[in-house]
Amino acid sequence: MKTGDHAYIKALNKRIITEIILKEQSISRAQLSKVTGLNKATITSQINELLDEDLIEETQSDQSTGGRKPILLSLKKEAGYALGIEVDVDHIYFLLTNLYGEIIQKDILPFDTSYYEKTRDLLLQKIQYYINECETSHYGLVGVGIGIHGLVDRKGKIVYVIHSNWRNVDLKQDLAQYISCPIFINNNTNYCAYGEKTFYIHRSNLLCLTISTGIGLGIIMDGKIYQGFHGIAGEIGHMIIQQDGKQCTCGNQGCWEQYASERAFLAGLARKKGRALYTMKELAESIRIKDSVTMTALNDFAKKLSVGINNIINTFNPETIIINSHIIPMYPAIMEEIKKHLKSSMNDYQDLLYSALGQDACTLGASAVVIKSFLGISNLYLVNK
Repeated sequence: MKTGDHAYIKALNKRIITEIILKEQSISRAQLSKVTGLNKATITSQINELLDEDLIEETQSDQSTGGRKPILLSLKKEAGYALGIEVDVDHIYFLLTNLYGEIIQKDILPFDTSYYEKTRDLLLQKIQYYINECETSHYGLVGVGIGIHGLVDRKGKIVYVIHSNWRNVDLKQDLAQYISCPIFINNNTNYCAYGEKTFYIHRSNLLCLTISTGIGLGIIMDGKIYQGFHGIAGEIGHMIIQQDGKQCTCGNQGCWEQYASERAFLAGLARKKGRALYTMKELAESIRIKDSVTMTALNDFAKKLSVGINNIINTFNPETIIINSHIIPMYPAIMEEIKKHLKSSMNDYQDLLYSALGQDACTLGASAVVIKSFLGISNLYLVNK
């Protein structure tokens, strides 16, 4: 066997063993050998290496089937930490996890600037804070994942952020001048999809539809984030559903998000009530008292959502579609209203669900990408606690 082949097989075995330990959370050497099909000598060699790297730890089982209690292997979850960040329109969300994806700390930072340099400096200051907080662990902060509400290419360069008018800015490179740990930057919806896949629905093919100020689509194909040729796939909110329709900020007319985003819904509801604006808090109260104008508007909202979802189903033939929205938890019945309008004989999907991760979907997904890269594994299965 060539040296290169031996090194490849060794790395492959280590990756498989690490994935199984992480997935099972606690497993014996004998069970590892049985699950992976690797012989005991290989298991012992790889485990010793992981112990030397301070990535796993040994504990004695409380149970025995007779004889000595087995020694169990677990990932040393506090050996390092991952930071997920979401840069939204007027808030930046921070979420720190250990290597099991368990949430250690969350912070929300309001900000009111569209200037790139000011946002970059805010991020630098906060990331440095987390680096300092994690420095007592063996590996410290092992990486930072940042979700951006805009177009991001395959290399992590920000192409365009519509609400702040950022164009062709290299946040990753700018941060890397001051931060030594790995930095990952992607569209927020892609991280939402990866978060749902990792923490909620462990499936290799799913779509995550995020409905907020706009509409985005995160795509998981064969267990990986699908980004398209240049990396900007999933801008589904700019699918035209109405010829010569409402003017969109993208330059086109009749884009789906002009009719079915939360911003469009609240603006329409405000007009119906003779108001200048309508808030999510007011919407929650209107739903609670079953205000007739609001309930009618919600049913109409479901129809407008179903138009785009119908197109998505026919385009992707997805196994699972997950919708992440602030409105659905307030009014879960809207999911059934949406399904009522997906009547085409061509519609073929397994599940239409709403997100279990909610606001944390993007930051958890970003954290998961960091953990996966740090551990050097292909498949990551975690549990959101």
